[in-house]
Amino acid sequence: MPKTVFPSSGAKGIPLVSIIIPTYNRAHLIGETLDSVFAQTYTNWECIIVDDGSTDHTDEVVGKYLERDRRFKYYHRPDEHLPGGNGARNFGFKMSRGDYIQWFDSDDLMMPEKLAVKVKAMLENSVDFVVSRTKYFNAPKSEKDYLYNFDETQVNFESFTTTFISWYTPDFFVCRNAVLNTYFNEDLQSGQEFNFIAKVLINYDKCKIIKQNLTLRRYTSDSIGVSRRQSKTEFQRTTFENSWITFNEVYPLSGFNKSFGQKLLLKCMKAYVEIRDIQKPNRFFMEIVKFYNFKAIYFFLSLISFRLFSKYVYFFKKLR
Repeated sequence: MPKTVFPSSGAKGIPLVSIIIPTYNRAHLIGETLDSVFAQTYTNWECIIVDDGSTDHTDEVVGKYLERDRRFKYYHRPDEHLPGGNGARNFGFKMSRGDYIQWFDSDDLMMPEKLAVKVKAMLENSVDFVVSRTKYFNAPKSEKDYLYNFDETQVNFESFTTTFISWYTPDFFVCRNAVLNTYFNEDLQSGQEFNFIAKVLINYDKCKIIKQNLTLRRYTSDSIGVSRRQSKTEFQRTTFENSWITFNEVYPLSGFNKSFGQKLLLKCMKAYVEIRDIQKPNRFFMEIVKFYNFKAIYFFLSLISFRLFSKYVYFFKKLR
């Protein structure tokens, strides 16, 4: 596993933190986010805002912060990166100079001590990354806070990709060299956090868990996640697409980790059984047969059973 190189750069040896914020039509909200960045008790930061093609007055709003403080930097995503938050994040990373990287969203808020607590944890524990907690500040009761109940010894590629270990992207604060050659997949419309963190954990898994709410998350009814959950068809379709993309990209990088590959293929198969109009990739059936051998028959029996009787669990369980 590669060795993490800990920083000594920045003003008077204080590490520089790059905050990378993609944004799209958030002129009415991004000011609050940037105010929370400006209020950080840790001061050696740069905030890189990347506009993903906004049609509102984002330029005007962000322009006021550029005049206010030179630590704010503003770019428009170039065409070399695909439209979407992932392309903006990747370009923002290219433009960053920080020893540590903090991805953030343009409608969420930072607690004033967020960066200070994380930098301190990185330096005192000599880890690759730290993970804090997130709390909603305006969500309906049905939405849960991000109160992670795991510790450092439980975090690795296997646990993240196959069990209960997960976190929200703004909770992830990472040493630059741990993500130098890792990028957000720009073909993904959702599930990008899982894809990205899985790739990081293949080589870097030394971490510190901070049991503090350092991000205040804003609930918005028009978010991609909320829209997906409101439509079963859309949820299953995007689950299939995201899982298939990650299977093809990350499964080989993992050394063909069997439990990881199984989890992704099971998600694809479940979605394909339940939703009739999912377009099947050319290699989909071939990969199932290659992965499961003779047990692949249970997938095809599940498919037939659901089409005839709207039930498939009996056969599907035999694939686990």
